[in-house]
Amino acid sequence: MMRKITMVMLVCIVSLGGLVLSSTSASARSPKISHGSPEAVGMNANELAKIDKVVNTSIQNGTTPGAVVLIAKDNKIVKETAYGYAQKYDMGHVLDHPRRMKKKTMFDMASITKVMGTTQGIMKLVSEGKLSVNDKVASYIPGFAQHGKGDITIADLLTHTSGLTPWEPTYLYADTPSDVLQYINNLPLEYATGTDRRYSDFSFMTLGFVIEKITGQRLNKYLQQHIYEPLKMKDTMFTPPDQLDNKIAATSWGNPYEYKMIDDPNFGYYVEKDADDFNRWRHHTLVGEVNDGNSYYGNNGIAGHAGLFSTARDMAILGQTMLNGGTFGKVKLYDQSVIDTFRQPQRFGQGYGWELNQSWYMGAMHSDEAFGHTGFTGTQVIFDPKYNLQIIVLTNKQNNGPLPDGSLPSTGPLSNKVANLVYQSIE
Repeated sequence: MMRKITMVMLVCIVSLGGLVLSSTSASARSPKISHGSPEAVGMNANELAKIDKVVNTSIQNGTTPGAVVLIAKDNKIVKETAYGYAQKYDMGHVLDHPRRMKKKTMFDMASITKVMGTTQGIMKLVSEGKLSVNDKVASYIPGFAQHGKGDITIADLLTHTSGLTPWEPTYLYADTPSDVLQYINNLPLEYATGTDRRYSDFSFMTLGFVIEKITGQRLNKYLQQHIYEPLKMKDTMFTPPDQLDNKIAATSWGNPYEYKMIDDPNFGYYVEKDADDFNRWRHHTLVGEVNDGNSYYGNNGIAGHAGLFSTARDMAILGQTMLNGGTFGKVKLYDQSVIDTFRQPQRFGQGYGWELNQSWYMGAMHSDEAFGHTGFTGTQVIFDPKYNLQIIVLTNKQNNGPLPDGSLPSTGPLSNKVANLVYQSIE
């Protein structure tokens, strides 16, 4: 009896000392994610069912040939549905047997690479003390300091306030990643650092190179080894092999959008070179090849701003890791304080990497804690810690081809409607 009392006292003393005493390995685990009913997490199934009509209407009106929608709350996937086709067209021709969309279809995530790839790596390095957001980029890439860029910090890049131009076709001048980095090093500032926010692919291309300099690994290898593999995200990768093509949603018919950005100064940016002088334009429907030209042509499909392929389910695993404060099961990627800092407003309403308060795709009812991002291919991810909620809307809108004026329809309104229904379903 005395031995039992002594042990109880010891546990109390240790607990009061601020230490955590774990009797089993299970108590050290954070929640994973599994399927569950809407009712089990306080959601109305009938409201969630209305999402089907919203998505099917977007398919019928030509916004996208297909989609996958995943909704998760309180670590439970309450809806995971595939709609339409993963590939309907081949270079403008309707396939005799269009390939149906499946829940496990992989998508070209486009700029979601910035937050579910590059930003993840930055958060992990910050958590490990290998990087600070206040570090100057030039301390890792000395050549970057040219043309007034010497004082640009990691934070400037993460918030799109560095002064770097939003976009230029590096592939007209650079054929390899080292050439692309040299091109970035030679770029002048478009505006004074910190005075404005101009969403820039170059900011995240540069962050990708910073990760590579710190880790000594290509970006894809580092993210695979330290983020995706520990979480068993088996369908998340850069440059997927050809044998996975049947699992991947098709995107554009070559690169007509970027061609027009170069060719038509009223459509995109003024580029001195002639678009027809570039002899590497793709003339086939893209399946398993990143749509983004700066990623594909100059960086071999591996870049900090675009190139990631993934599924809704894998995105939900990484999303739940963030909602758990950086942990998933026994895996810890980074500290709670890191994700809290990165999802807070920093400059011009922008988080570190993360977009905040974007009602045009997050809906009208999200909390002030919500964060997310979109991708040019028609992908959207929304995470709301207040509700422990994930809304993932992935589409392959480009496979329908460009509109008559060369533009593409936005899937932001679709995501907006889905998000509104999700929030309305919370009882």
